[in-house]
Amino acid sequence: MKPVYTEVKWRKGSVFKADAKAALKVIETLNKRHGGHAPDGSLVEHARNPKSVLHNDFEWDDSVAGDKYRLNTEKKIKRSLVVVTEKLHEDQIEPTEIRLFQRVKVDCDDKSKRIWLNTFDMLKDPEGRKIIIETARKELKAFRNKYKALSELSDVLDPIDLFLKK
Repeated sequence: MKPVYTEVKWRKGSVFKADAKAALKVIETLNKRHGGHAPDGSLVEHARNPKSVLHNDFEWDDSVAGDKYRLNTEKKIKRSLVVVTEKLHEDQIEPTEIRLFQRVKVDCDDKSKRIWLNTFDMLKDPEGRKIIIETARKELKAFRNKYKALSELSDVLDPIDLFLKK
């Protein structure tokens, strides 16, 4: 079952020109073609075709960018896709942006590798949900450590401390 959201878009500050919905469709198609998880570089290979919706979002002049640069662009594309959901908050509907893909480490064939997973699929799976919570825990800890000297943020930091103690 697909998540209900009102909009797919690029997160604020992204520089991509392709239509976000079309980019998502390409990523989902590549994932399906590769058994659920397209390997790094598959989006680059797809975008080499000048007819690809993402072609113009990559730098193809090898004197300007090499393969590693293009792989970085692929990762930025996946990090930059967000969906907008509507949540009811204090009797008002508020749009909320959620990052569509998460980078996770998985173990397979006696090795670990990093893959991109759909956030909503991860939330449905107990193990995926655990990974997202652990990531949130690390990010909250870093936030707390960065701003713990600011007494003005105690209303925010105190609940974070409570969560981290669990």
